[in-house]
Amino acid sequence: MSTFDWIVAAIIIVSLVYVSFVLTLRDWFSALRKGQAVTLLPERPGRRPWPFWTQVAMILLGLALCVPLFYYGWIPLFTLPASGARILAILGLLMYAAGTAFMLWARRTLGKFWGISTSQNVKLLNEHELIQGGPFAYIRHPMYFGAWASFLGLTLVYPVWAIFLLFFFSLISFSGRARREEAALAQRFEVQWTEYKQRTKMLIPFIF
Repeated sequence: MSTFDWIVAAIIIVSLVYVSFVLTLRDWFSALRKGQAVTLLPERPGRRPWPFWTQVAMILLGLALCVPLFYYGWIPLFTLPASGARILAILGLLMYAAGTAFMLWARRTLGKFWGISTSQNVKLLNEHELIQGGPFAYIRHPMYFGAWASFLGLTLVYPVWAIFLLFFFSLISFSGRARREEAALAQRFEVQWTEYKQRTKMLIPFIF
């Protein structure tokens, strides 16, 4: 690997560790212990909540599944000459950085009202507020848009099937989560939500 490749890899690894583990999992675990976060397993009405260790086990299982995905899926989508691959990597790194910065901007704007939703559930705080400043003045789900931009940038830096599949499935997963979140917000904020929805886009600024 060239010096450029090492620098790019270091930037991506450090930022991914910070966003995924330091920022996201730390705050989610903290909220989970307080009963203010959704669980990765379906909630059981009338029964005790899932033990904390089961949530940790689900995280570890997901990480374990990534090992064979990256091992067997690190197959190039296409081949380019070295000069073309370098240009594509630079463009991808810029897109990755911009997407990550946009996502962090949205995360900071949400503050204490940030939370993880799943394919099963969305949980709002009792004192939840409808955030309409920062990136939320333009789109209703800026964190998902930022994540998509980051994944697309990663796909340009490392044009392999493993990264592309993660990007593709994030499109499906985040779109579904956004719709479930909108249903929960509409039920909670009613008229305020309707007015906010009329002047913003859902996931892609100025387009959709």
